[in-house]
Amino acid sequence: YMAMVLAFFAVLIAALAWFGFNVNKRVSYLRIGQEENRSDKVGERIKGILIYVFGQRKLLKERFGIIHFFIFWGFVIISLGTLQFIVEGLSEGFIFPLIGSNPFFYLVKDIFSVLVLAALGVAAYRRYVIRPARIEANLDAGIIYLFITGLILTEFAASGIRTALHSSPHTGLAPVYNVIAGYVSESGIAASSLVTTYVFLWWAHVILLLAFLVFLPHSKHMHLMAAPFNVFFRNLKPRGGQIKPMDLEDEEMEDFGVNRVELYTWKQLLDAYACAECGRCQDNCPAYLSGKPISPKDMIHKIKDHVLEKGEVLTRLGTNSTEEALEKAEAASDEAASKVLNKELIGDVLTEDEIWSCTTCYSCQEQCPVLNEHINKFIDVRRSLVLEESNFPQEAQTACRNVENNFNPWGIGWSDRADWAEDLEIKLMEDDSNVDILYWPGCAGAFDDRSQKVAASFVKIMQEAGVNFGILGTEEKCCGDFARRIGNEYLFQMVAEENIETMNEYGVTRIVTTCPHCLNTLTNEYPEFGGKYDVIHHTQFIAQLIDEGKIELRGDMPAMDIAYHDSCYLGRYNGEYNAPRKILQSIPGVKVLEMERSKERSFCCGAGGGRMWMEEHLGEQINQMRVDQALETNPQAVGANCPFCLTMIEDGLKAREVNENVAALDVAEIVVRAIKSSEVGKKEDADADEKLEAVG
Repeated sequence: YMAMVLAFFAVLIAALAWFGFNVNKRVSYLRIGQEENRSDKVGERIKGILIYVFGQRKLLKERFGIIHFFIFWGFVIISLGTLQFIVEGLSEGFIFPLIGSNPFFYLVKDIFSVLVLAALGVAAYRRYVIRPARIEANLDAGIIYLFITGLILTEFAASGIRTALHSSPHTGLAPVYNVIAGYVSESGIAASSLVTTYVFLWWAHVILLLAFLVFLPHSKHMHLMAAPFNVFFRNLKPRGGQIKPMDLEDEEMEDFGVNRVELYTWKQLLDAYACAECGRCQDNCPAYLSGKPISPKDMIHKIKDHVLEKGEVLTRLGTNSTEEALEKAEAASDEAASKVLNKELIGDVLTEDEIWSCTTCYSCQEQCPVLNEHINKFIDVRRSLVLEESNFPQEAQTACRNVENNFNPWGIGWSDRADWAEDLEIKLMEDDSNVDILYWPGCAGAFDDRSQKVAASFVKIMQEAGVNFGILGTEEKCCGDFARRIGNEYLFQMVAEENIETMNEYGVTRIVTTCPHCLNTLTNEYPEFGGKYDVIHHTQFIAQLIDEGKIELRGDMPAMDIAYHDSCYLGRYNGEYNAPRKILQSIPGVKVLEMERSKERSFCCGAGGGRMWMEEHLGEQINQMRVDQALETNPQAVGANCPFCLTMIEDGLKAREVNENVAALDVAEIVVRAIKSSEVGKKEDADADEKLEAVG
């Protein structure tokens, strides 16, 4: 007996030492990253662990999520049972409180163990037979399946034999134990043989368990340890305000962006450890699905591989500085170390096509069960390309120059910014700043012909409701959304500070905008630069006006089936899905059609992340894919809430040659024609363009 105990503790200590050594080594690699404070609001962070780790909220939203739920909770319950299983093998009669003496625990454990086996079977079938693109049929996963299966089966068999040898009331409700015990009792096998078999199975279970422990830090299932920490240290800022500002006035700043992996923060590196490589991000990435050379999953995986290899070299050479490590490697003629250290994040790890394909739609982060933060990794390397190398797509360079010269990406003279409003009798803030709300049409509303119609429609709605509003006119500048997302932080901060100075001088407190990109920037990003405003999207404002009875909708509108498209920056970034639907559903005759990919899973139009100003040379056109999804609902119109989406959808309808039969309409354009007032409604009917007439 003493030999068995001594052998157990010898193996246990060796396994724990090896496990601890490897975990510590990987944690040390995180220290090569930059500092970042993620320890505020501890209560909220703990709440996140309860919701996302133990509650498995993200996973339960998808069809096969219940499988992982059973595997996760089964593993937790089985682990508790394993404690009892091991100690009772070492010390006869030892019972853990609430576990070993609880018949209901054994009942639950047996049930969950069987469910886990079934879930593993389904998971293995998906991975190795169905083989969806997002899930790799690798050896690593197969080893994990075998470990878990072996642990369950050895525990079942050993405990069943033990029950046959020593009947216990504690295991009276354990179905699997009792089935095995009954079979063993009827087999007539000698008790001595059963004892020997039990000891063998007990040791097999222990060795499997400790081997699994040792294997974890070397496998993708390192996420089992990293994910809870990743969730705890998640970004608690609003989704649309998670881009970290750069202190451009810091004279000691040497790196503008990230061109080496150690310039990411430690939390950004932790993401790589937490990634389960489940591919949910990839499955919902419009750039990947349209054939672009990008996969959020692969991006995280490539960063992880690079962290491990570079972390190993930097740690071995005793420094976090690449330059210092290179000097040491060259002095020691260590060519292998020099090769790793000379790898560039941009080019050797991530390709430029990969970097520029991201539309920042947030779909990857929306779907990630461990709350990885993919988008800022792309923006950080874009910053390096733009600010350090001036290396970015020519079309985007033109848009940036246009903003520098005329404060809008179209490059139209800044003095023409208020021309769209000439005949609409709108107050200019410079003439009369006594307004209740500032209307921010954005660059699209001011300069894009199609979006000007949306702006005019919304103005008429506000005028009908008696809203006291004004515009900045020529004093308004581009909000800087696209500049920041392509990595031009300098340009973003320049226009942001100028806009904030202008609005603060007028004492602006409330803003309404027809552009979700402007909404997000003004709401979530300007506060860090001194611009704190109550900002609302025009669909939210219209919904309020209807609720308050300030506008009434007539009942004689022609019937119209509308496939509604959720924009990324109103939906996923700012959580608004209901207001536009509520408006459309309140209009008699309008039927809202839902696409398969809608709300949180809505498919990007392809214009976000600065892609509005870049040509789409690779793969299929994202906007055309979205139009195809809309056309599957057989609509008369596609409803939008964003000027970028409206442009992309109209272009997609033209490309599919259905624009004569299916219109792209902003919610405001539909509402203005449904206003009960005979003057406004009839005038809109009379002035409706051919596209609107074709629809209804």
